[in-house]
Amino acid sequence: MKRRLCVGSVVLAATLIVAGCSTVPDPPAAVGEDFPGTCMPAEFSWPTDFLDALPGESPAVGGTIVGLRLEYVDSAWVWRLRSVDTKQDGFGERVDDPSYGKESIVDVRTMRVLASHETELTEAEQRMLGTSAFAAAQLSGEQWPSPLIIEMARVMEDGTPTWRITTCDTATNEHSVMTVD
Repeated sequence: MKRRLCVGSVVLAATLIVAGCSTVPDPPAAVGEDFPGTCMPAEFSWPTDFLDALPGESPAVGGTIVGLRLEYVDSAWVWRLRSVDTKQDGFGERVDDPSYGKESIVDVRTMRVLASHETELTEAEQRMLGTSAFAAAQLSGEQWPSPLIIEMARVMEDGTPTWRITTCDTATNEHSVMTVD
């Protein structure tokens, strides 16, 4: 009886651990890959609508947003969000680690977190000097009905961190890439 109880406890603990984990799928190899013929979901929030407020309102991000990408995964539209996050040690004390970040997959309509995990930020993502994600999105010219931002990524260009923004013309599905400092 004790053995059965012990085995049952181990199985329950393992089940709870697995249930508490969320799997963040790898991003597609290219921006816009696997889109179902269009770059515009029927109902969703545009980046210029949510980038400014999201860091203080959603568990999807830990802090400053350093990247986003529109993806079509398992017949559903999602935003992949990357953000700076605060790392804590085993005692709950803050650890100064600029490479520590968070990556979340959220529903495009509700912004509900579908999956989230810790991630290591790139050098460009760690150096958030200059233009914020919201300001860069505004500079991109995104507006209804077109163009739509489908990716914002922090990249190094000539040794300086900058935003690489990919937009999609919602009428033609043509992608354009620009950089914003």
